[in-house]
Amino acid sequence: MIKIRPYRFFLHLLLLAALSSAVPCSMAVADEQWKPVTDQLLRRLHLDRRYHKCIAVADGDTITLEKLGTVRFIGVDTPEKNHPELPVQFMSKESSAFTKKLCLGKNIRLEYDAFDKDKRGNYGRVLAYLYLEDGTFVQKQLLMKGYAAAYTKYPFDKHRKNQFLAWEQKAQRERVGLWKNRGMNEVLWILRQRHLLIQVEKVPSGNYRLWIGNWSSKIFNKDEISANLLQLYATAHELAPMDLKKQLVRYGYKKSATPEPATVSVIGMAHKKWGIIYGNHVKPRVSVTQLDMQIQELSSWIKNLNTELLGVVLPINGYHPVPDELIQIADKPEIAKAFLKTEPIKKGAERRISWESAGKYIGKRVTVQGTIVRSYNSGKVCFLNFHRNFTRYMSLAIFQNALRKFPFRPEKFYLNKTVRVRGKIKRYKGRPEIVLENPRQIEIIKQGHSKQGNGY
Repeated sequence: MIKIRPYRFFLHLLLLAALSSAVPCSMAVADEQWKPVTDQLLRRLHLDRRYHKCIAVADGDTITLEKLGTVRFIGVDTPEKNHPELPVQFMSKESSAFTKKLCLGKNIRLEYDAFDKDKRGNYGRVLAYLYLEDGTFVQKQLLMKGYAAAYTKYPFDKHRKNQFLAWEQKAQRERVGLWKNRGMNEVLWILRQRHLLIQVEKVPSGNYRLWIGNWSSKIFNKDEISANLLQLYATAHELAPMDLKKQLVRYGYKKSATPEPATVSVIGMAHKKWGIIYGNHVKPRVSVTQLDMQIQELSSWIKNLNTELLGVVLPINGYHPVPDELIQIADKPEIAKAFLKTEPIKKGAERRISWESAGKYIGKRVTVQGTIVRSYNSGKVCFLNFHRNFTRYMSLAIFQNALRKFPFRPEKFYLNKTVRVRGKIKRYKGRPEIVLENPRQIEIIKQGHSKQGNGY
């Protein structure tokens, strides 16, 4: 079995329960007793039930309210678009657009759960139920129209939980949104997007190993498929990881030949689900708890059934055919090679890198190029961001003592412009950062759109 470093061991225990760690865990635990949400309690927590204007939408289940800050919707999970360890997921843009249309600029009041101790998750975001002035219940709309799945691990009221599950089931029955074509729309979208396929090979001993490109894992027990798969999937998609090859060596991977033709492939799907691929058949939306059993079952069929009988058994057991050419495009070796590629620094004065790979070069002086898509100036420090998920991705920082050297309101001046930045990369709160002390460090090489983006 793969040897996991201590901090990664904890991470992947969490990932074993859920592919997306973006959904917050409340400070409350499952057996927390119900506690009335009084006005006195809310005042102590600096919260209220008044209407507040929605001033920003981060994604389908997270918005920002004036005076209250970031709010994460209780009981629903929309597809990810900014997660550092996941690719952009199916319908993430659509769910974000729906929430933006429903909420942005509107007055919204919050209701809080009596089973939640401090009303905030691990990331400091307010956890709440959201209502518009006309009485629209935001979570209900997301579930009924198929833009979200019910997130039932949160310890909220059983009546609400059952209600959320009923709304989700109605959307599934009506096959709207995420549930169109029983998950096959998502499979086809993932294959066209050329997301990473991880191969699972059954070896003669009856155990298994994983493949990413021409790198293979150590052989592990049949009941450890999902644990190893989750680890590899998260590591391959991690923001600006160290050289992935070095990480794979630590996990016991080695460069090998290629897997046997009968190898099964697996793709990650939204809402902690997986797609299992064999030949030109795919079984969509398999839960992580069923993954080991389903792959073992498929491997048994492949070994014991002839081609004709296998063609009958697969559809009966939830496998759907997809075009051969789509499988071939998605299974190109170049996709895995892109994950395994080491980003070189150009020699000479430039040493130019992409901002996405900045995390590999902590402590080095480089030139980084990219477009500033978000910005914020607190008066003490101005942040310029290459990605809207500023908590994870590359940032530039101009501190108060240097602000006077830069153009007036740098948060507006550089926004939506492509820049070339020179400086030493440091690590700040887990993300790479360059501190700008002089405007000569940052050069505008392309003007952006005239419209201004949102700050934090």
